[in-house]
Amino acid sequence: MLIVVTPAILCAQTTDSVTAPIDDYRHFIMPSAKPIKGAYAGFWELAFLQGGVGLGDMISVSGGVTILPTVAFRSQIAFLQAKATLAEEEGVSFAVGVNLLRLTSQYFYVHPFLAATMEMQNEIRYTGLIFIKASGENFPIVDVAPYGQFSFSYGSLLGAGIGFDAPIKGIPDTRFVAEIWNHDLSVPNKLALLAALRIEGKHLSSDFGIMYFTMPLLTPVANFVWRF
Repeated sequence: MLIVVTPAILCAQTTDSVTAPIDDYRHFIMPSAKPIKGAYAGFWELAFLQGGVGLGDMISVSGGVTILPTVAFRSQIAFLQAKATLAEEEGVSFAVGVNLLRLTSQYFYVHPFLAATMEMQNEIRYTGLIFIKASGENFPIVDVAPYGQFSFSYGSLLGAGIGFDAPIKGIPDTRFVAEIWNHDLSVPNKLALLAALRIEGKHLSSDFGIMYFTMPLLTPVANFVWRF
């Protein structure tokens, strides 16, 4: 309800043919089932460098690493991800992929995932994502040197996410983007919700929004991506 109904009130309702947004390979963080076209580089929160490249019309490869000041390299977080878009027909796309997460140098996680994206004729997009924790510790104690240790619970094998984005009525080159995640479906209230506005240029996209965790924690988020 929060992600689908409320944004729809703000979004343009047109009868144009399907026109994919420039960054159609993702919503905010969450990958869509669409492939990367060309390549991109960017940074999230000025502390997470990222980049990706499309290999033809099917294979997409992306990755990133944090560059948190004063934090030892062994305590930085990184990921590497590969995705294959298997089918695109009548506005519906399907993809399979795998994500390797480095939660500091002590803990590595492998996540195979499935994604399905539906593009509506009014340029609204929906993505459903389901992923499996194929390997990794259930209760890591993460050492963020030199700041100390933090416990983290990751007991479930199954997680899921829903992504949404749509153009804002009356504001050109601007989209509303939202996501909801649960990395542990065995605990329904382990949620992360994200809502942001995206300003799209010919090469640069800028996202500004907020993210809420049910810890509880509310934090601003920003993301900048350069396409080439």
